[in-house]
Amino acid sequence: MAFQHGRFFGLAVAAVMVVPAQGATLSGTATYRERMALPPEAAFEAVVEDVSRADAPATVIGRIELTPAGQVPIRFDIPYDESRVQPGHGYAVRARVTLGGRLLFTTTQSYPVLKPEASTGVELMMQRVSQTPAPDRTLTNTYWKLIELNGMAVKVLPQRPEPHLVLHSENRRLAGSGGCNRFQGSYTLEGESLAFAQVASTMMACVDGMEQETAFFRTLESVRAWKIRGDGLELLDGSGRVVARFVAVDLR
Repeated sequence: MAFQHGRFFGLAVAAVMVVPAQGATLSGTATYRERMALPPEAAFEAVVEDVSRADAPATVIGRIELTPAGQVPIRFDIPYDESRVQPGHGYAVRARVTLGGRLLFTTTQSYPVLKPEASTGVELMMQRVSQTPAPDRTLTNTYWKLIELNGMAVKVLPQRPEPHLVLHSENRRLAGSGGCNRFQGSYTLEGESLAFAQVASTMMACVDGMEQETAFFRTLESVRAWKIRGDGLELLDGSGRVVARFVAVDLR
């Protein structure tokens, strides 16, 4: 595909950590707004990542897993390799709660950390993903909102369209927005194989968000497969790595 312009068990208490070569720890809490208890078997994971490059997967420098997760607020200490923290790079922490492999809660915004002016702790707010297992959506004729790109949470800027795509079954046409520019094209679909072609976008220049949009467009070029579970869509590259995650949105 070429564009026309450059552009997360068990009942036993356990903690699994990435043991750093040069020890440092990031402390924090994670919670959610719903007044509900987590199932006893729920698991919690939090990671610290280098998110400097929008066009490449985030690099994990620290992780902790708690099984069971317990109840909110969930307090955690993430050990990370301090030698891997580089000046000028950006770092963020994300977290999620799962049950039997099914995602229950997750952070949906970026939480920058490890900056000179940042505090030693971080408070995360997670959002509920699903109440009960939902039937799988269809790949085509569904509005798919982009929520994660190469391991990084996607930002939606004020007064801008949210990054999304729709695969129209009629004539197998693709349409969507990168957050600034609209795009359209075609796609080929055979079973779990998927590829996009003849994709072109408008050529508006927006003040913010262009790096994310360019990374979205480049990521679409690498797509070779897809998976759907409930309201979630994953797009994968040729190596089977998830390069983009979407959630279905019901338009009114």
